[in-house]
Amino acid sequence: MNLFGKSVRDYLSFARTGMILIIVMGVIRFAVGASGVPYERATHLVSLTILVSLLAVVYGQRAAARGFGGYRHLLPIVFILSASMYGFIILAILVEGLGGIQGYFHAPGMGLAAPGMSVGIHIGGQLIAMVVLTLVLWGLASLGFLLSRYLRYLGKAFLVLTAIALLRVLVGAAGVPYEVGTWITSITLAGILLSLYYGYRAPSLGFTSYVQMILVGALIATGMTLLVIYGIALTDSLGIPNYFHAPGEGFQPPGISRGEHIRGHLQVSVVGVVVLSVFAAIGFALGKRRANPSNSQA
Repeated sequence: MNLFGKSVRDYLSFARTGMILIIVMGVIRFAVGASGVPYERATHLVSLTILVSLLAVVYGQRAAARGFGGYRHLLPIVFILSASMYGFIILAILVEGLGGIQGYFHAPGMGLAAPGMSVGIHIGGQLIAMVVLTLVLWGLASLGFLLSRYLRYLGKAFLVLTAIALLRVLVGAAGVPYEVGTWITSITLAGILLSLYYGYRAPSLGFTSYVQMILVGALIATGMTLLVIYGIALTDSLGIPNYFHAPGEGFQPPGISRGEHIRGHLQVSVVGVVVLSVFAAIGFALGKRRANPSNSQA
């Protein structure tokens, strides 16, 4: 059977790693839920939806980078990811619902599951949601495909930001005072330096306009925001000392809740895009001057 000129085996082979990651995350989610950890405390930390959304962007970028096909070829890929996720979810709902296990997959009254929801209705709702999510994933994959060049260029920048976020968690958990540790593990400072650096390198790698630097700054800012939000959720849920969510420290008002803190970061994320785009543009200007010294002397 061929879809858009490729066999089903081609699509399965291309998406194989993503399918494995989905199953691994599903098993972890099932284990955490069955262990008795409260739903609201950890459901977002082992979210299949978040994982599949990230995978859709990654596979969109990979499809463009490897010449796997065009936008239409992304639809079978995200369908495979979506089917893998919902296949596991439906199996887990059956196990929890029929086995009497209190977990995260069949938890009536939690999340979007209405109180008293039966196993059959829950499964039917998941099948409907699968259609909707597949279309959303296709949009995310298309975005990854469209921005493939930028995502590939900034790949190491995202790894650096992730490493700093992990270091921030560890340093905060170790009990280093906030006023000391928050600066040496600052994701914001790292984002500024990375924006300057990648803006500076851009002219020598074929980037030609300041408009492109807006995308560079926006992508770095988006990565920063997502890491900070996840850091807030992770550290607050686990109840460990941290810098991500420390009411009364820095710019965090005393008594601010986790939800309010996350919403606040989302609201100011536009400011981050503007600031980092400016720094990327500054780096770009310096890079152009280095690449064309005769122009700066004219």
